[in-house]
Amino acid sequence: MTDLRNASYEEIVAFVFDHWPEEEVDDKWYWNLQEDVQIEPRQAIAFLTQLCNRSGELFDQFTPEQIAEGIHYVFGAGGGYEFYRHVWNPSIPWPERRACIHAIPRLYSDVFERDFEELQSCAFMLWDSIAYDYYCGNRHPTTDAEDARVQDAMFEALVSMLKSDHPETLRGAIHGLGHLEHRDGNRTLRDLLSSSRRIPSDVRTYAAEVLEGHFQ
Repeated sequence: MTDLRNASYEEIVAFVFDHWPEEEVDDKWYWNLQEDVQIEPRQAIAFLTQLCNRSGELFDQFTPEQIAEGIHYVFGAGGGYEFYRHVWNPSIPWPERRACIHAIPRLYSDVFERDFEELQSCAFMLWDSIAYDYYCGNRHPTTDAEDARVQDAMFEALVSMLKSDHPETLRGAIHGLGHLEHRDGNRTLRDLLSSSRRIPSDVRTYAAEVLEGHFQ
């Protein structure tokens, strides 16, 4: 068992990011863990919030490849159960979970907008991982109040990202809005397309594709 329950923020950062970034997906360190990872749910949310808010500091310790791999872990299938899925955990006070969701755009402004090629997949796929349960019907915001308020907080975070002029941030937000299935998602994309903003042509094209349901 890998026990992080008494670990400091810095120790969890080292656990997540201090690994040799293997090229083959099946060789990633987190698929080869021999022990379960133990972390308290409230601690996991606090860690993610602090990680997002301090994400620019990662470049002081790790390479872009290591950062990409760690982000894929905590926001992906490898470590999602231990980390990001607790945004739906009702045992954690809602203000803490909402703050965590609203901190995610800092990853874009402080990390992904530095234009490292190794991080582009993270920028595009992060919200895919987080919001996919709404797209595939595993979350029910029309009948479940918890699912609804998490969806609303994610929508607020994604809309805030649309204020960016950076194409990676815009594409990530548009992709996320497609998967989130929020009631105001299509209206938001239509407003973006009809605005007078100067948006890169490929981003504009992608937003139109998402409106038509083509965004895989």
